[in-house]
Amino acid sequence: MVSVCPNCGRQDRQVKAGMAGGVQRFKCVPCGRRYSLDTRPRTYSPAIRQQAVQLQAAGSSIRKIARTLAVSPQTVSNWLRDAETTPTPPTAPPSTSEQPAKPRNTIADVARHAGVSTSTVSNYLNDKGRMSHVTRMRIGEAMKALYFTPNALVRAIRDRRTHTIGLLSYGIYELEQTVKFSTVAPMLGAINRAADDAAYDVLLYTGWPHRARARTGSDFLNGQIDGLLWMSPAPYDAQLRFAADGGLPIVSILSRRVPSSVGYVVADNIGAIREVVGYLANRGHTRIAFFGSPGISDFTDRAIGYREGLAAAGIAYDPDIESTELQLQHWSLESVMLLVDRWLRLPDRPTAIVTTDDILAAHTIDAIRNRGLRVPEDIAVTGFNDVPAAADLCGGITTIRQPLGEIGQIAVERLDALIKGEPASQCQVTVPVKLVIRSSTES
Repeated sequence: MVSVCPNCGRQDRQVKAGMAGGVQRFKCVPCGRRYSLDTRPRTYSPAIRQQAVQLQAAGSSIRKIARTLAVSPQTVSNWLRDAETTPTPPTAPPSTSEQPAKPRNTIADVARHAGVSTSTVSNYLNDKGRMSHVTRMRIGEAMKALYFTPNALVRAIRDRRTHTIGLLSYGIYELEQTVKFSTVAPMLGAINRAADDAAYDVLLYTGWPHRARARTGSDFLNGQIDGLLWMSPAPYDAQLRFAADGGLPIVSILSRRVPSSVGYVVADNIGAIREVVGYLANRGHTRIAFFGSPGISDFTDRAIGYREGLAAAGIAYDPDIESTELQLQHWSLESVMLLVDRWLRLPDRPTAIVTTDDILAAHTIDAIRNRGLRVPEDIAVTGFNDVPAAADLCGGITTIRQPLGEIGQIAVERLDALIKGEPASQCQVTVPVKLVIRSSTES
């Protein structure tokens, strides 16, 4: 059989180009076209036709679909045309016997139901192109009738947005037991409200920090989230740095010791402790002690505020009454009592103790009273955070009130800005605080 190129009509220089499905293929050297002389109609399964429709709904062009399915662009075009005109089969009446799960309707099903093309439905979903009100109504009614919702994964891949932010937070594992002492609880509510206002869902990464070693920075870079809220007391965490280096927008809450590309929302820790020391100095205290946990990022700023407060009040700094040895895992009454006992044995013992947390302040008050001394008459004590229980602990603790709800809200707003391209320097916020005076410093 003499082969003739169906593209240019040439008979010369027609060479064999392999077999496809048992049919000889040829190549026309002059025009480069590959073809077959087999004119038998080819049949394709409904599955491959449906796959073509789904690929088009996901945004693929006809040529790309043809390459993916190893067919000609004309074949794909014919399939899509047939899909738009094929009537929807009647729905069988429901059976009382158990039925297998019904597959989700596709954009092609919506198009058939509404009597429009799949591209028209796609324009409706993406709010593109011009469309009459009647057509919009028909598509909307078809979507309701078929219980159709756009494929979130396909949309996320196309838009490169999931409209989901991640939240990794300490203090949740035992929250039901510690809610009265928690700084996290007030922020969670604010984060939820702010995320809802900004049209984000929130994905909670569980088990932190108990499963910290089982999690790597790459866990946050798998495309599930647009950005991450990081609520961890440890400074310069390796996983945080890894995720930030990978380009993920991140906002740290309650810690500003983070990579320069990371946003943060923190209280004015330096100014807060400086104000506390100034307040105590104005009440006549000159021996003001200070302690907290150096494993917490905010401790560094609060220690700076302590020394600045002493200097501003003209009080000499004494390293014997500043402790940096208490670790986070040792926040017990026994550990605090050992420290207080050491200070009480000094020839010139402190008359006031500034702590970096309300729980530490409560333990300090208990330790002082266990030694037969009075608070505040013999030794005044201050805390930090103003957790819900601070007003009742030990008769009321003088403390620094962090606006925790405001911090959670601002963190979501700044993360949204970071996701939308704002520089990190515009997403680094220090929030003012308030000194709340109670009976632990004034009788």
